[in-house]
Parts: sequence; C-alpha cells; structure tokens
Amino acid sequence: MRNRSWHQRGLCNGHPDPDLWHYENSPFRDVQQLQVLRSVEAIEICMECPVKQQCLAQGLEDENVLTIGGVGAIWGGMMSGERAKLAGLKETHNSIRHEGRHRRDVRARLARIRR
Repeated sequence: MRNRSWHQRGLCNGHPDPDLWHYENSPFRDVQQLQVLRSVEAIEICMECPVKQQCLAQGLEDENVLTIGGVGAIWGGMMSGERAKLAGLKETHNSIRHEGRHRRDVRARLARIRR
C-alpha cells in the first residue's frame, strides 16, 4: 500500500465542495458552462497546491486515468483526458475523446485569466 499522507496537505482536503474536482460531459449548454467554471476554479486551486506533484502522480495511476460514464476528475491540475494522454493512451480512448469540448473550453478560459 502506498503512503498517501500527503493528502492531508492538499488544498482540496477539507474544501467545502469536494465535488469541485469532478465534472460531467453534459449535453446541456448551461450545465456545460457551469462545469467549465467549476473545473477552472479547481485547477486554479491545484496550481497553488503544495502537493500538486504527488497528486498528479496518483492521478496517473490506472484506476484514476479511466473515466466512467463521462464523469472526469482533476488530479494535480490535470483533467482525465490530459492525464490519459500523458499516460500514453490513444486519442480514440474514451477518457480523451469524450471530454474534448470540456477540456478545450476549460483551457481557453484559463488562458484568458492568465493574460
């Protein structure tokens, strides 16, 4: 069993909205926009987190790379599809293919914020 004591130092630990780090691939535009804003907020928190690298390493473990039913998660500031690419999965893999719009919209909004 791996040592996960670093979780205690994560900025997400004890956050009032732990679901902030999870998102769905909704067909509804208003839900999509809300999911983008929530993912942006989560990633901004991750960027400041002292255990971002340990979190990303855990996010690259097999059970954390795969998505189920279009629900993704953010680990170490990276969305499921981004981690799947980093782990070497093909572009056609569900974890990458199903979140394309969400990933594009989140990264575009983050780019605008960081200007």
